[in-house]
Amino acid sequence: MNEYQKELQYYSRLNSISRKGGVVLFGSTFGKNIPVSELAQTFEMDCSVYNRSFNDLSVSDAAEIFGEAVMTLQPDKIIIQLGETDLERGYKSVAEITSAFEELINKIRKADKKVKIVVVSVCSDEKETVLLNKSLEVLAERHRCQFADISCSAHSEIPFVKAFSSLRLFITDKLSLSDVMSFA
Repeated sequence: MNEYQKELQYYSRLNSISRKGGVVLFGSTFGKNIPVSELAQTFEMDCSVYNRSFNDLSVSDAAEIFGEAVMTLQPDKIIIQLGETDLERGYKSVAEITSAFEELINKIRKADKKVKIVVVSVCSDEKETVLLNKSLEVLAERHRCQFADISCSAHSEIPFVKAFSSLRLFITDKLSLSDVMSFA
């Protein structure tokens, strides 16, 4: 757990001055690299969006730190983007990652029954990742969470921007006129 302490202390200081409510991205390295504040401004989002992602966060360790990192913000919505570290490092199997993800969702719901949860796919289309993403989608449905598939972002020139562009629909829960026009 010591590997996350420095980042956790930093986030605790930020949380003490941040607005309560809003949306929190809680993820691993890919999530941490998404420039959430800049993109929220670019897409003219009218809600607070915070990034509380950690370098190389294992889904198994996430349950231990989410309280201080995320729940002190009393978010309306939590976007969880975890699993890539576990797969890349060979820490856990798809079944073990899914089980740890389920434990995290249960812990979040125990802390706040009203918080909305968005489960995000891992940003890759490799064979094992595809299996994990399908498992996460089923998990999300079973626990009445939304599921955001950002796996296609892996082939983008700017994958973090492409992923955020997909996630923004889950962040705001509403479509703007420009969103509607982009689907036409």
